[in-house]
Amino acid sequence: MKIFIKLYIGIMAILVSALLISGYLMVSRSLKKSIDYEVESCVEHFNMFLTSFQNNLIVATRSKLASPELVSDITKMTKGNSNMQIAVEMDGVEVVSDLPRGVNRGIPEDNSIKYDIVKSFDRVYVVCYSRFIKRNISYTCTSASEITDIINDNNRQRHGYYLIYVFVLIGGTLFALFFSMNLTKPIRHLSEAGKAISEGEYGKEIDVISNDELGDLTRIFNNMSKTIREKMDDMELSVKQKEEFIAAFAHETKSPMQSIIGYADLIYQKKLNDEEKREAAEVIMNEGMRLQALSEKLMDIVSLSESGITKEQIDTSEMLEDIKATVAPRAQAKGARVLYSLAEHYINVDYDLFKTVIMNLIDNSLKAGAEKISIYGDKREDGSYVIYVKDDGIGIPPEELSRVKEAFYMVDKSRSRKEHGAGLGLSLADRIMKLHGGSMDIKSEEGQGTEIRLTIPSA
Repeated sequence: MKIFIKLYIGIMAILVSALLISGYLMVSRSLKKSIDYEVESCVEHFNMFLTSFQNNLIVATRSKLASPELVSDITKMTKGNSNMQIAVEMDGVEVVSDLPRGVNRGIPEDNSIKYDIVKSFDRVYVVCYSRFIKRNISYTCTSASEITDIINDNNRQRHGYYLIYVFVLIGGTLFALFFSMNLTKPIRHLSEAGKAISEGEYGKEIDVISNDELGDLTRIFNNMSKTIREKMDDMELSVKQKEEFIAAFAHETKSPMQSIIGYADLIYQKKLNDEEKREAAEVIMNEGMRLQALSEKLMDIVSLSESGITKEQIDTSEMLEDIKATVAPRAQAKGARVLYSLAEHYINVDYDLFKTVIMNLIDNSLKAGAEKISIYGDKREDGSYVIYVKDDGIGIPPEELSRVKEAFYMVDKSRSRKEHGAGLGLSLADRIMKLHGGSMDIKSEEGQGTEIRLTIPSA
């Protein structure tokens, strides 16, 4: 059974029960209170009559015997103008009576007032009765007071309540229907959205229509849906990158392998002179070195982990001298100037790996045709150390910036292959920086050059 139906039935059950019980108690208590008041009044008046009747009887029978005529006269005198309907019996014989037809009383007790509520035809009476003995004669007195109007008033009150009950029940039914539909509306939307997500419509969101717990649940669902969409996008991107990685790896190894096999076959099949053999061997050696560099960088990317690095305090000035000596021959061969300006400071890094980052960035700048490369850095107020590698090379197009850190991704494939590049330098550098808890940010303009910022966290 749906929550909407359960909620609707529950509200209606509570509403109907509450109205019925409260109405019944209210009308019943009102009737009981009215009847109790009338009974008390009737008993009080009957007691007054009974006392006066006994006193008058004693006075009248001092000088003569009691007779039915005398008792009748005493009864009329005692009753006077009262609206009570009275009956008197002597030794079980009715002497006087103006009780309504069909009104019967119970069995009286001596010197004790009893009462009954009696219905005769369509009228209702309070019947009071009592018995006493005077001079060996038993007298039974009975009174009847009509309370039909009180019963009729209560019935009118009951009918009025039933009318109100019907209107309230109709209004309550409409309210319960509206309330249940609106309360369960977010749940229906959540159910529909969940079904859509299960069918592959990731990122499905629903409108937040309330600020209560259901609204909070809707917001949580939307955040969950957004997270699923992002995760799915990341998974799709990851799969795509892996496919491109495999395709690029296959392509990168195919060319040098073909060259190596081709020239090796040429040496094997034909008689070549010394110059031709030297040229073929040079091609085989260059392509082999390219494969070696590719395999080494791939091994570094795959095998590097945080537990595999050994950090130590490194003086930036000493590292700078080492980098200068390493870079100088290649920069001179390319006709490029390398300018250095590193503020002296101690940084906590794995020396060999961090040097690899700097060397890869400088190597990329040289491959990009840079004539001027600037390496400068300084300490920040938060204790971190920032190094910039800036060049005036060909730059990177804006649409390529988001992918240059991917393995095997090359902006200019022909230039990279000519320089024995494989598109792994930035990917390896980014991986090393993340293992150090740092970051590598790239800014570039096509034709204007590239600036890479390396941030090393405080030790």
